[in-house]
Amino acid sequence: MTRRRRSTVRTLLTAAMAFGLATAATATTAAGHAGTPRTAQGPGIARTASADADCSGSVSVYGALADGRLTYSQIDPSSGNRLKTHVGPDLGFVPKALATLNFNTVLATDASGTLYRIDVKTNNLSLALMSAPTPIGTGWTHDKLVYDGHGHLYGTAGGVLLQYLVSQPKPAGSQHIGQRREIGNGFVLKALTSTGDDRLLANTDDGRLLEYRIDGTGNWTGRQLAAANWSGFDKLVSPGGGLYYGVTPAGGMYWYQDLNPDDGTGSDIVYHNDDPVDVSGWTQTLLSAEPETATCVGRQYAYVLPHSAVPRSELDDPHHDYSAIDIQIPIGTPVYAVTRGTVGHIDGGFGNGISLTDANGATYIYGHLDSRGVAAGTTVTPGQYLGESGNTGQSTGPHLHFEIRIGGTKHCPQQLLLALYDGTTPPSPNSLPTSGCSY
Repeated sequence: MTRRRRSTVRTLLTAAMAFGLATAATATTAAGHAGTPRTAQGPGIARTASADADCSGSVSVYGALADGRLTYSQIDPSSGNRLKTHVGPDLGFVPKALATLNFNTVLATDASGTLYRIDVKTNNLSLALMSAPTPIGTGWTHDKLVYDGHGHLYGTAGGVLLQYLVSQPKPAGSQHIGQRREIGNGFVLKALTSTGDDRLLANTDDGRLLEYRIDGTGNWTGRQLAAANWSGFDKLVSPGGGLYYGVTPAGGMYWYQDLNPDDGTGSDIVYHNDDPVDVSGWTQTLLSAEPETATCVGRQYAYVLPHSAVPRSELDDPHHDYSAIDIQIPIGTPVYAVTRGTVGHIDGGFGNGISLTDANGATYIYGHLDSRGVAAGTTVTPGQYLGESGNTGQSTGPHLHFEIRIGGTKHCPQQLLLALYDGTTPPSPNSLPTSGCSY
């Protein structure tokens, strides 16, 4: 499928979703990257990143519309592309809280506190139920419910975080959902999701992104992953693997990858705000992802430009003077970190230049940028947004100057860029030639 075709499919589906999430037959099997990066930004979040994630598995998201209909959406965990959306039948009530236990079992509560089990018959080509929702309990007045995929259902009510043991994949009542445990109070959260075994992710009205971990005795620890800028999401879901999805009140869904979700910090979260899942159309009042269905690995390298910025043939051009490359691209094209490293600002002939030094001492130079988007001293991850290309410094036209220096020696970057463009394992910087790429 061509990039133009993928973009068209996504545009048509976004429009369909805006009109009540289309019909049960609305779906797409669009695959691959979405093409030209979007300029849409996540709410209040200025950082952006490109590059698909190295993820496998699936992202399955159930939802509820304001009229009580159930929805099902599937997202590609690597590209962030929404693959399909189905709208199912009216549940007979408007859900207040929603938690997905597994691929064909969803729990939901209504305004009176009745807990229902929803048994899904199919979500492949359409969304259909085995039968009407089955009531399995009362007194469930929680404002939020999430399931961690490992037997624990969590809920909040009046700022109190509660934990329940789920002993069956299709619970029939209190005999299968019990051992109520009060974890703590003060959990006044805007949105809540589970990221794994006894691990929760939440945001707050003042913009913080928080992580909670609960041990076997019910004690919890909290960590702040971000101090601000996450208040714009009123829904959060996660399929595991460090993937986080946030939905704005306007219906835009944005996706993020925590490269190391075990480190308790948000410094390595990759922001894909330039390529949202959808810029609008997620009109569900509730969303819940099937837990633990995606796995991701951290990348060592990422391509330095949007994949559609230049054809592959431009990446083996020789440099006019020494071992480097000049890539002709329009002013304002996003440029991205080729690897994890520390940012420096350089000037002089490079104009608005950036240096990126990795842990092995290799330095990557980005020259003639129109603007720099990260501060000197910042540690960035592969694919993280660095700035926009330009025509500053000693430049005869809009382009990106890119070079690699190791111990003061310049290495030809062409083979590295070609491999990253192709999605194959790149050669190590040390193995790159030091001559033969200039004229």
